[in-house]
Amino acid sequence: MERARRNPLGVQIQSTDPHMTSLYDVIRSHADSVPDKLAIISELDGERSYSQLAERGAQLGHALAGELGLGVGERVCVWMVNRPEWVDASVACAAAGLPTVPTNPEWTDGELEFVLRHSRSRAVVCDTSLAERALQLRGRIEGLDHVIVVGEDVPKEARSIEALIEQAPADAGGRLPEIPDFVPGQLMYTSGTTTGRPKAVQMAREMLLTSVDYEEMFGCGASDRSLFVTPLFHGNGSGGLTCTLRYGGSAVFQRRFSASSFWNLVDRTRPSLLFTLAPIVNILLGLPPSPFDRQHGMRLFVALGSGPNAEVMEERYGVPVIDWYGMSEAGSGTYTRLDEERRPGSAGRPFEGSAMAILREDGSRCETGETGEVCFHAESIGFDGYVEDREATDLALTDGYFHTGDLGYFDRDGYFFFVDRIKDIVRRGGENISSLEVESYLRSHPKVADIAIVGKPDPVLGERLVAFVAPTQGTQGPSAADLAEFAAGGLAQFKIPEEVHAVDELPRTPTGKIQKFKLRELL
Repeated sequence: MERARRNPLGVQIQSTDPHMTSLYDVIRSHADSVPDKLAIISELDGERSYSQLAERGAQLGHALAGELGLGVGERVCVWMVNRPEWVDASVACAAAGLPTVPTNPEWTDGELEFVLRHSRSRAVVCDTSLAERALQLRGRIEGLDHVIVVGEDVPKEARSIEALIEQAPADAGGRLPEIPDFVPGQLMYTSGTTTGRPKAVQMAREMLLTSVDYEEMFGCGASDRSLFVTPLFHGNGSGGLTCTLRYGGSAVFQRRFSASSFWNLVDRTRPSLLFTLAPIVNILLGLPPSPFDRQHGMRLFVALGSGPNAEVMEERYGVPVIDWYGMSEAGSGTYTRLDEERRPGSAGRPFEGSAMAILREDGSRCETGETGEVCFHAESIGFDGYVEDREATDLALTDGYFHTGDLGYFDRDGYFFFVDRIKDIVRRGGENISSLEVESYLRSHPKVADIAIVGKPDPVLGERLVAFVAPTQGTQGPSAADLAEFAAGGLAQFKIPEEVHAVDELPRTPTGKIQKFKLRELL
């Protein structure tokens, strides 16, 4: 019997199976109805049909629960680049009731050790290139019992993912454990761009399936083939992948984004949708014009954080661009609808039933057009705090609201505009200056390849603006005087940086966010 349910943002989801509460349930259902349909297509690592994905997921899930003895609710860290085994591990953990902990393959040992200890992970599934480091961490972390390796040359102290799958019984799907409703599906760690310490957000199993409805929003269906060029450990990548599999589409991905091979991949795999992030948008727009710009065959780009570049993309590539605003803690807040007017620089309007609010420092609601902190009603989004982090939880949850630390406003028609992170606002002499505004203007300087603006403490003004600049190739970059002269026609005097530091490159996360806390440490 068909039933309807609503996620915390009010988007109605239709389900024909009341027991379909995990990614494994979804894959198994498609394996029964369209067994040979391609579920995933990897640039370098082959393909998986829905039947293959269901079989491998069940067998690996059985091995994790049976041979390795992982109990329902115990956590498994997934530490690898984008590849089919990332999906195998996710499906297997969903089948066995093991919350996954997706992690960044670029992390240092110290960064990963923090997450492994904090999450109390029992196992790590990783690439061969990361195996020795994972084994060293296993030796230091109590409770981390297993290292499962993807690829060739598996160390003897580790387990091969392929061997675990091959040794599992053919009827593994019928031997999986019962999973209580309260067992979460995932621990998603934030990027840690503000403090340098990631925080863990616990995601319910069903919420991973229903937090966004691409079918209803964009008309997505089983005939669509979606290209992901973002890391699958990031919520944008994993969420989009899960949603694509939910409606029976096919997902295409690269191990890592490569601008040089991007359009060749598009030409070979012929996706209909592109899911990406603003930094990758900027890279693509920086490529020389190409015949592929209008011959790609895609019908929609979903580009999180594309903002002002959305219109530029639409003009260059001849396809609608959807912008988005959201986060792991609160799900999706706003998006640009296909059937509505676009407002330049806006991330669209709230989802139906969205729990968003723009608040002043005293907790009162802002007026239309007034900038304040973006907040969500905590009860409505189902966020009850960060896992084992009372300090961060107390800072984020106040008077029934989840405080995002972002600044934004709504215009008179309800369109949302992101202004900046609160900690990235520079307060100079009583003026609040958006670092993003200054960066956006100065990035067009011919000697600026990349730029970040931060505040430097000042005993008189409170803060002064400092620019960190990655120079364009073949230049030494602009001086403070160069930037001041360039900015004079477009920025108020008090918004012009008084100090400039040249750097080879800005510290960024793999999803493109500038790690400004590292720049502040330099000051």
